Amino acid sequence: MSEPRSGKYSVPVVQSTFRILEELSRAEALGVSELAERTRIPKSTVFRILNTLHDMGYLVRDSERNYMVGFALAQLGSNEGTSTALRNLALPYMLDLRKQYGETVNLGVRNLDKIMYAEVVPSEFALRLQETRGATVFIHASALGKAILAFSPTGLVRTLIEGRKLELVTENTICDANEFMTELKRVRAAGFAFDRGETSLLACCVAAPILSANGMAAGAISISGPASRFNPRKGSAVIASLLEACGEISQKLRSLAVAGVDEGRSSSGASAAKTARRSPRPAANSTTASRRLQVSR
Repeated sequence: MSEPRSGKYSVPVVQSTFRILEELSRAEALGVSELAERTRIPKSTVFRILNTLHDMGYLVRDSERNYMVGFALAQLGSNEGTSTALRNLALPYMLDLRKQYGETVNLGVRNLDKIMYAEVVPSEFALRLQETRGATVFIHASALGKAILAFSPTGLVRTLIEGRKLELVTENTICDANEFMTELKRVRAAGFAFDRGETSLLACCVAAPILSANGMAAGAISISGPASRFNPRKGSAVIASLLEACGEISQKLRSLAVAGVDEGRSSSGASAAKTARRSPRPAANSTTASRRLQVSR
């Protein structure tokens, strides 16, 4: 690790805090000694910083007294600016996917233990899945949630899944933690996730992650439709198109990070979106609502 540059008004403890957080963001969980060795910060200083962040809720500590990023810290990177930037990057690809396959295309991000629809491009079929921007679904019952969790730190996944009751949404929902962790291994190996009637018995969905510069999921895109009409299989054209789109969005997201652009600023996202394929933005309803089938009249 390169030493941070120190200016006239630099505060050493702030620099130390962010060096510790940078190490934790690249690892699943680390203890005091290992963090002190990696950052070359005195062990006593590391201990005090970790305890302060833990008391504030920004870090969580496991049974072996290792620390990992907590919900509160994750939320700092999930603000409206970040969502806007990701939406602007993803929207042209979402519109293309809708044009190719006719089904509803969703952009999802993690919101604590739920998945929030950050953007929705609705199907133009009369019979379609009606998602709503801003609505949330259970993380374990959705293809979006599986795709995001499969590319998230293991410590975070265990915090969300193990030792908690996984709600039974439909008869197809995976509610056993061990079975769900096995499912995530399959998703990570394949690069995409299915929801076959796990949120709604009437719906089928496939999703793939959007990866940030650290290789972790910043969000995911899904294509969903009525199970009577939409039931993609491994190796199908729809999955190939989805993976290609998410790969290109991931590359653009990484390019922004490498260039030193703050991914959380909407202006950055808007600028990047101008280089992608563009179509008019559909109107979005921000009212929270559950997934349902809708027949347009």
